[in-house]
Amino acid sequence: MNELNQVRALLREPPPPSASVRTAALRSLEDGIAGRAPRSRRTGPRPVRPRLRLGLTGLTGLVAAGAATAVAVAALGGGGTGPSPSASPPEGELSARSVLLAAAEHAAKEPTGRYWRVQTVDGQAYRVGGAENGYTVLGYSVQSDEWRARSMDDPDMLYGRDLGARPLTPADAAAWKKAGSPKTFRVWSNDHWATLSTKPGETLGSLPARWSGESTTPAAKRAAGRQAKKICAEKKPVDGPDFGGKCDTRSPEEVERLVSDPKTVEKLLFGTSASSGAQDAGRDLMNSLDLLTRTAAPPTVRAAVFRALAKRPGVRVLGKVRDPKGRPGIALAARSVMQEGSGTVFDDRLVLEEGTYRILSNDRVVVRPGGRMRGMRPGDVLSQQVFLGIGWTNESPHHP
Repeated sequence: MNELNQVRALLREPPPPSASVRTAALRSLEDGIAGRAPRSRRTGPRPVRPRLRLGLTGLTGLVAAGAATAVAVAALGGGGTGPSPSASPPEGELSARSVLLAAAEHAAKEPTGRYWRVQTVDGQAYRVGGAENGYTVLGYSVQSDEWRARSMDDPDMLYGRDLGARPLTPADAAAWKKAGSPKTFRVWSNDHWATLSTKPGETLGSLPARWSGESTTPAAKRAAGRQAKKICAEKKPVDGPDFGGKCDTRSPEEVERLVSDPKTVEKLLFGTSASSGAQDAGRDLMNSLDLLTRTAAPPTVRAAVFRALAKRPGVRVLGKVRDPKGRPGIALAARSVMQEGSGTVFDDRLVLEEGTYRILSNDRVVVRPGGRMRGMRPGDVLSQQVFLGIGWTNESPHHP
């Protein structure tokens, strides 16, 4: 096994093809900020987005499924159209840059705490039936409660449970009822057929229906950090942004000092490749989103990420919208092309709360289908993630 394979074996990351660049970048950046290395994970039989990386051998790979990297999904006769964040036009001086700079200003003022807590509900969208008479369900839907310790002396904690498959929108629910309210759905996922169940915990590969939790101890985090440093000493870059041609295992304090240089932040987030135009905007947006939501990064780092993203080409504002829970926000979007060869064009969309610029939700939607996704329609949702709560706390990990 060569050094590159050793890194990949340590990470045990099987991302969909279109997420390969983002996966490599976020692994190094996130763990560099947190002072640890990515740990092993177990995945269920479905498309996996490298989202929750707590080192939990059971929960991590399962909860990590179903957010905005839904590349391997092929719908049956078309996808489902979810809430459209293009319901209202931009107003006044509203622009992606102004929104992101305002978000940076608010992030810089955030009070910190012992833990960065993120509560989410996410899932993968699947089309059942034809494009006209079918409906879309949200499968592998997981509710998670993640506690990331700012200090290496505190454990990380992750709680999660399966919610079961369910119709994506009210219109989908009506079509599902018209079809007799079936309790299971046979869908094509990750190059094989899978059966989704509306009963929580019954889908093969899903989490249990009841809340369960696992922790990563300080000793485990330090051991993983030492192992990563040993492997990264070989300076064998993985695919994607190469962080100057070597792994990034800086301590949180070192990373916090680096953010005083905007160029360094951009290099850490987006890499040094010449491919940095609007066609990479979706990757850049998701790189930033993963760090902003999945890392216990201090306010200075979070603000620097927003500022760096504000300078990227291709990120645009869609206007004022309501997220899947009906909360008012401002939607941003960035376009990409799937890298698995289908040529499918999609948008990654992000909704920020008005006034506070807190992250409310993100999803991925089809713009122009191709290849195995030719049966889908523009506006069809591939995946969805809703943030029920996000921010710092001084509480110790717990779940009601």
